[in-house]
Amino acid sequence: MICDIYYIDWIFIDTIIIVLLFLLLLGVRIFKITHRWRFSFSNQALEHFEFSKTQDVLKNPLVFTKKWSLTRNSSLKVNNHPLLLIIRTNRKRKFVRILTEGLCSNGFKVINLKVQIKRKSQKVETEINLINDMNLIISTVIDLCKKSNLPINSNYIVLNHSKSCLSFKPILSDNTNNGIILINPKINKQNLKNYFDIIEELSSNPQIYCIFSRNSIFLLKNHNLLKFIKKFYPQYSNILKFSAIKKAKNSFKNYETIVLGILIDLIENKLFSSKNYI
Repeated sequence: MICDIYYIDWIFIDTIIIVLLFLLLLGVRIFKITHRWRFSFSNQALEHFEFSKTQDVLKNPLVFTKKWSLTRNSSLKVNNHPLLLIIRTNRKRKFVRILTEGLCSNGFKVINLKVQIKRKSQKVETEINLINDMNLIISTVIDLCKKSNLPINSNYIVLNHSKSCLSFKPILSDNTNNGIILINPKINKQNLKNYFDIIEELSSNPQIYCIFSRNSIFLLKNHNLLKFIKKFYPQYSNILKFSAIKKAKNSFKNYETIVLGILIDLIENKLFSSKNYI
């Protein structure tokens, strides 16, 4: 009887310990994922300027934005690097923040612009309005930065990291644009149309470069990369250029430095060298 009173169910206790250890490991994993990215720039020389409450200035029927930001390296007194304009249509900002810090640390000025494109019927006049609205937003953002005593180049290069369909023609039709770099673009019917619309106009002078991850999630292949190669290679290989990072997933986690290296090489040796910036 006495032995029954002090009997301990060790199997039950071990089970509790195992569950608690599992929860602890899960918590550490979640903490590492959510706090891996810095919420502020580690380079103290970087200056960050935010612009907001501008919806009245940029109120367009198809494309609009509420805020944007400019980041520059204050330690560089003489800066002849081109202006980089990062356009995104989604809420994901962590990877973009890493790219911004890395590019600005290498001497570039970066404007982060979040746009929203309203859904409209696919008509000719709608496409024309989209071209005008997108160009108007870009030119207005650049002009407002200049009026704020933040000197920047009028010529710019677009970096697009978005899953939404963003028409290339409105941007490439701008005389001050020197190219577009797409990071893991989504290859669907609308984007395929965007590619084919500009292939003839680009001729043999490539202005669009794509950076893909080999995988999407886990070990699954990036189906957007496979579609891109199937549709455009080898017949358009002289116009549409791409790089694929082996073993990288669509988040590019642990491969940010490689992406930065590819971006800097494309900008300085492919796009920046094609024109002289003021």
